[in-house]
Amino acid sequence: MPEMLRDGTGNAYLAKVNNENRLVTLSITKDRIGDIAQTTSEAFLIATNFVSLTTTASFSGLLYIKNTSDKNLIVRTIRVCTTGTGYIQCKITRNPTAGTLISDANAAIAYSGNLDSSATIQADTYAASGDGKTITDGNFMTNFTTRSPGHSIENYDGVLIVPKNRAFAIECKPSVSTEVCVEVQCWFEEA
Repeated sequence: MPEMLRDGTGNAYLAKVNNENRLVTLSITKDRIGDIAQTTSEAFLIATNFVSLTTTASFSGLLYIKNTSDKNLIVRTIRVCTTGTGYIQCKITRNPTAGTLISDANAAIAYSGNLDSSATIQADTYAASGDGKTITDGNFMTNFTTRSPGHSIENYDGVLIVPKNRAFAIECKPSVSTEVCVEVQCWFEEA
């Protein structure tokens, strides 16, 4: 009598084998952020409104995020959109604690990616209320440039991990006066 593989549900379905003697299976692949949004509603979009930047000689702080959760905050994507002409230099500063962007404590837009959820983000999220907001400490982490008008999508795919009580800020310096907005796509996961 030949060996037969049956399912584990008690329905006695036989497993299928293709002509290459391989077991036929079905799988679905999702991005981690999409799975978190669907299963726990702890995936978030954090954003600024468009901010008019006229300061071209120095960086202006646009978005500050400090994780206050016991879980790690995992960053998937940072998106910077601009209007006007020229280009914008952007930089990420890790673990800043001072500057007018932080002391103003102007709330950023922060919503669960699951529109059916009322989950709130467990983080301090501050957005620039105007031009020339500063970040005065922390350590340089990375930078990128985007042309204007347009947008830059920087994919970190979970490599940027923000543990509890750690923070980062996004600062921009335009070549000419323009408007800028910033968005971060992120999720929380057990540390």
